[in-house]
Amino acid sequence: MKSPKLFLISLLVAAFPLLSSAQILKKASQRTEIASVESETTGDWVSVQSVLRMEDDGSYWLSLGHAGIGSDILQIEFDPVTELFISLGNSLDEAIETMKEIQTLFKEPRLSTSLVQGCLTAISPDKESLEEVTVTSRKLLTSRLLSFSVERGEMVRSASISKSEFGSLLMGLKVHKKLHPKE
Repeated sequence: MKSPKLFLISLLVAAFPLLSSAQILKKASQRTEIASVESETTGDWVSVQSVLRMEDDGSYWLSLGHAGIGSDILQIEFDPVTELFISLGNSLDEAIETMKEIQTLFKEPRLSTSLVQGCLTAISPDKESLEEVTVTSRKLLTSRLLSFSVERGEMVRSASISKSEFGSLLMGLKVHKKLHPKE
């Protein structure tokens, strides 16, 4: 009698990951990458930032890649699932304008902050889970960075992008508009 029960329990335990991943995939919508940049941060960790168009509602998003966990100063990057997304708008023109507004933050004094709308989520961004994301202007010896962060209790989830990487994404978005003027 124990054998059929053990078999049934084993079958349910084995099927649970499949059922839970099917629910996640059902929620995810198709995303079209318009422009992207890659940079190696430390060791084998590669940071990928991109501008996306979500096919289900036509909205545009800036993906800052996988957000680190830690404090304002020290971030540990080990979460391969959760991405930090910044809302750029519902049209290509809105996306370019929002990117230009964010680009002006690179000229702000060191440690000045601003707020933008975004979300920290897995797989695909969601307009219903928008929240305020703090953007902090940072200066290193030879480069400028924007750090995007979301507070989660005592922890801070953060991702950064350099001025040159951001400029490349904006240029890619402008080229995409020239190639697809009716989008």
